[in-house]
Amino acid sequence: MRLLARLPYDTVFGTVYAGLKINLCLVAACLPLLAALAVSGSPLSAWPFFTALAVVCGPAAAAAFAAFRALSEGDHHVGRTFWAAYRSSFGRALAVAAAAAAAVIVLAADFQLALGGPFGAVTPMLALLIGLVAATATALLAAAAKLTWKTTLACAYLSIRYWYLSLVNLAILGILAAAIVARPAIGLFLLPAPALYAVWANARHLTTALR
Repeated sequence: MRLLARLPYDTVFGTVYAGLKINLCLVAACLPLLAALAVSGSPLSAWPFFTALAVVCGPAAAAAFAAFRALSEGDHHVGRTFWAAYRSSFGRALAVAAAAAAAVIVLAADFQLALGGPFGAVTPMLALLIGLVAATATALLAAAAKLTWKTTLACAYLSIRYWYLSLVNLAILGILAAAIVARPAIGLFLLPAPALYAVWANARHLTTALR
């Protein structure tokens, strides 16, 4: 009973509530992509379209990272922080997401063409480049950095140097995307906040040298 009395219930419930609010904000910010996924019978067959539409997730992710940063500093007004960061970082985050989406579409199209053909030996390199693009974009968003050659190359270098953190982040994002497609209710309303918090924590450590 003494142990139960010492448990920080206010902190636990406050954190859970903040996570649910961030999830709802993410759903609202990514609504165009979610609506397209809901009416699509086979998202994988139209992957270039959905990759391009996923650009809307860039500002949403940047806003969620800002909310996590504020939450770690003791500010529990995550909804207000999310939308303030969404507005202020919209152009920067959209540029990062658009550049990453364009690069992924080109690399993935080359991967499809090379797969099973005479240039099949380059497919591992293309897969690594796709992963590097995603990891670099995540680092740029987490660091709230502008899309310049200097910051992009720095984040790419740090993503390679701390490859284990990049690999964990890519695995988390992949699991989250699969959960959203397979189990929308769980994937949308329970998983995004804890998954993106883990990604943000890893990326924040990865990009320490940029701050």
